[in-house]
Amino acid sequence: MDSSVNGPQKMGNLIIEEVWYEGTDAISQGEAVCYNADYGTATAFDGRRCNRVERPSLSNSKAFAGVVERNYSAKNAGQRLRICCPGSRGAVIALGVNSEIGDGLLSFEAGAAGSHRGRFYTGKYKGRGSAIPRQTVAAALLEDGILGTWSLAVDGLTLTMTATAGLAAGDTVVIRGSEMEDADKYITPGKYTIASITDATDLVLSASAVNTTPAAALLCTGYAYTGNPTCQADLLTGDECGGIEFVSFLNAGNAAQGHLVGGVSYVCGGLDISGDVDIVLAQGTLPGEKKAVVLLADLATSDLTVDPATDGLKIVGTTLAAITGMDTAADAVYLEFGGGLWQITDVVGGATET
Repeated sequence: MDSSVNGPQKMGNLIIEEVWYEGTDAISQGEAVCYNADYGTATAFDGRRCNRVERPSLSNSKAFAGVVERNYSAKNAGQRLRICCPGSRGAVIALGVNSEIGDGLLSFEAGAAGSHRGRFYTGKYKGRGSAIPRQTVAAALLEDGILGTWSLAVDGLTLTMTATAGLAAGDTVVIRGSEMEDADKYITPGKYTIASITDATDLVLSASAVNTTPAAALLCTGYAYTGNPTCQADLLTGDECGGIEFVSFLNAGNAAQGHLVGGVSYVCGGLDISGDVDIVLAQGTLPGEKKAVVLLADLATSDLTVDPATDGLKIVGTTLAAITGMDTAADAVYLEFGGGLWQITDVVGGATET
């Protein structure tokens, strides 16, 4: 393949592919898409598995395709679009966090649902789906509610945040996760348009963000921006990084919390929960698979635990039953599958091997 510069020098050195986007929503420049790698009948050959793409989800996060080359408006039956593939240098990626040139790693966001999926946030693992920022964007986010201190009123419209300074009607609020009163009463993750700014801390959304009306206001995690903040980046190749996700859970806790297989699970905090939240890791499938779980904000009363379905190995090689004691912001655990068992490679903060 000829990778020489054969265009204006200020252009990126991009690897372009045309694919079919199955979604009907608008998709913005720099947002990630993944191949629909299980399209059609499993027992039949189908080339569409390598040219049909979707927003990143819990099931396709290990089939990263690339990032959208430009903005595309909504279409009611899907559409053809151009993507920059892994190996592209000087691609544009959509930001869900500020960036600094040459510093750190950014990975695409996956999840069960939501139009926010595909933007890039702090990553932990290199490979397909991760990028090295080659541009500093210091104010991509005008408001960052990563500590779970935002509050959405029962009407699903009135949002209280740290500060609304710089925001205006028409700007975007992304809600990544929230507390859940029960299985139905929660905030639906996704992008929401600001209808109006009420005061220095309150704004009104143009559409309700609650799934079912809760009994009280819901704490939530999110961020807000104007336009479509992006940065120049180099898209990495190699093994699949697996993406990242943001995990919400029931206020009563959950003994079998759903989660992204592989990649990084950022667990939303800032809550008082009445029962532990247990992430049960199923056995890996191939040696070298990695998984990280990071708590974003404090939990009160109960803890987050990570429990391999089959006992794993501690850092020193002895038997691991579970990782407990995760209740403070930045508590984290990193694991790698050795072929038979998960082994811890590092624990951070209060995360404790038991």
